Amino acid sequence: MADVHSSESSSSRTRQASGDGIIHHLLSLMSLQMRIRNPPKPTPDAPIIIYLPCGLRTDEHDRPFHNPLNTLALSAHATVIEIGYRLSPKSPYPKPIHDVIAGYDWIRKHLSPSPNKRDVDSYSNTKQAFPSLQPEKRFGVCGELAGGSLAAMLALTECNPNGITAAALGNPIVDWSSPLQTPVSCDSDRLYRSIKNLHTTSFAKADHRYDPFASPLLFFRTPAYELPTASLYGTSFSPAINGEPSKTDTSAELVPRRRSHRKHPPLDSGLRFPATRIDVGPGFTMKDQAIEFAELMQRSVNLYEEKPETSRDRTEVVEREGDNGLWEEKDVMEIGRWMGEMLRRD
Repeated sequence: MADVHSSESSSSRTRQASGDGIIHHLLSLMSLQMRIRNPPKPTPDAPIIIYLPCGLRTDEHDRPFHNPLNTLALSAHATVIEIGYRLSPKSPYPKPIHDVIAGYDWIRKHLSPSPNKRDVDSYSNTKQAFPSLQPEKRFGVCGELAGGSLAAMLALTECNPNGITAAALGNPIVDWSSPLQTPVSCDSDRLYRSIKNLHTTSFAKADHRYDPFASPLLFFRTPAYELPTASLYGTSFSPAINGEPSKTDTSAELVPRRRSHRKHPPLDSGLRFPATRIDVGPGFTMKDQAIEFAELMQRSVNLYEEKPETSRDRTEVVEREGDNGLWEEKDVMEIGRWMGEMLRRD
């Protein structure tokens, strides 16, 4: 396992730490940590999988498992890179989006460079820690919850011919602009309370929820609720959850609006949606929006792909066992095998 610490700046350099395989990449505006795990005996064609964690603290939900990087690397036989994006009241949206895009750009530049574009010193040091790296890697992305939202964003916007070709999303939160639905077992549902906390503390401004990069479902349709305004909600906005206003919300509820389809990807963009599987739990509070996301994504493939014969079954929805359907080790192993297959097929 190697750790990459990255911070963005106008000048950058990569150096090898003393014999421990750790690479420190120094760039200037942000601090970003990445963990990298290679499979045993990596091969030249081993793809790269970007893993985005769920965005919750480990004490906020029940999960007996997890070392997803090792499990993904073994089952997919791929290099797995975790981007440690920031998400907290002090680092609200759009910071997580900027972190993920910065991490992805770093990976493309340093771990899958074209031979004629390599920085000699940078590549020489990188190759010592990752001897299997070759140009023109295939890329996949996976993540749960808030990480699933960011993975969906990356899959929809970086799916050019040399970009993301497979995506696995676990209970993705793909529409932050809509209120949460209270589950039957709300009082004992720690996951729901954690998501509710994210929902109310992760956005400094109301309009940031309506950005498709934060709410990827909005690439395919308009929001279901009107964008709040200062005159409606006051200067300090925190949305109503299930019709119950928060402490700083002066409105009783959001105002519904008529939805209409949006066209994505744009014509002549060169984007082609990756093979995508979406795992949902039967009791997950945002299950409906995840299913709608899969349906609208497949609709876009069917309508706008240049080759209709290749557009079928690009997306699939898998209902997991258990109420919330959070990924356990056996699920991550299954996902790794699926991603390994998708990333190697012609």
